[in-house]
Amino acid sequence: MHVLAIGEPLVEFTARSDAPSTFDRRLGGDTLNTAIYLARLMGPGAVGYLTGLGDDAMSRWLIAAAEAEEVGMAPVVLRPGGRPGLSFISTDAAGERSFLYWREHAPFRSLFCDAAQAPLAALEQAGTLFLSAITLAVLHEDGRARLMGALARRRKAGARIVFDTNYRPALWPDAKTAGRVIARAAGIATLVLPSMDDMAGCFGTAAPAEAMALLMRLTEAEIVLTTGGAAVLRRAAGETEVQAHALPPAVAARDTTGAGDSFNAAYLAARLAGLAPQPAILAAARLAAVVVQHPGAIIPRHAMPGDLPGLRVAS
Repeated sequence: MHVLAIGEPLVEFTARSDAPSTFDRRLGGDTLNTAIYLARLMGPGAVGYLTGLGDDAMSRWLIAAAEAEEVGMAPVVLRPGGRPGLSFISTDAAGERSFLYWREHAPFRSLFCDAAQAPLAALEQAGTLFLSAITLAVLHEDGRARLMGALARRRKAGARIVFDTNYRPALWPDAKTAGRVIARAAGIATLVLPSMDDMAGCFGTAAPAEAMALLMRLTEAEIVLTTGGAAVLRRAAGETEVQAHALPPAVAARDTTGAGDSFNAAYLAARLAGLAPQPAILAAARLAAVVVQHPGAIIPRHAMPGDLPGLRVAS
């Protein structure tokens, strides 16, 4: 595989607009969302997913549904008696979503706690590793430390480490703790994918220029900062110059779930395909604009845009 995503998958229940008391079952979880869009853009065999799940019917459904999207689930570690996390999502009139979670006992939380470190062997199978701050937030502290150490070793060996700063306050004891972990992960990464919401929520930055300045102090990696529909700011790895990339006009959102996850997937797929930053950013913005016009994080395959600059959606 080319890319291995690491994280906690969720079984997502999304309220139907035509029947608010009825929920549709879908795949969810930020890193799994990104893995699915990556697989659609990169083709069969390109993307794998490392996580922990149980031996229950819901875990089996989740694995089968992800495999149907051509995400390789062979790295999954199964724990007898485990149960996957659940999320229930509702959206308001502006398409902004609210979540309820049941994830405290999900097997992924203890995935890297085993001193034998068997799951870490899967990290050697891909040249690009993708994770998010949610990945790190839900892990137990010792497992988080083992994963971070393994990522640092893979980076030293030449792997690409892609880190999404996805900050969810409810998953952390406080912003200071989150900021310390996010800063360390950003320092390991070769590509950091932050948003202004993340930077404002965790670090208190009030403007894109302030957020970028902070990120540049934290990491030498390539940085692609999204700003909620305004220009995307990018700093090439190791450089000091920041470039602003204008985006097409914003579209009306039906449901913003998965917007950032799909942006990350299209940008990463485009860059791995050899595209320059500007067309990669336009491709990412185009996919995200389509995603927010559909309910849930994962849009139907037939709804994938066919006009992504420099990319071809896998059939």
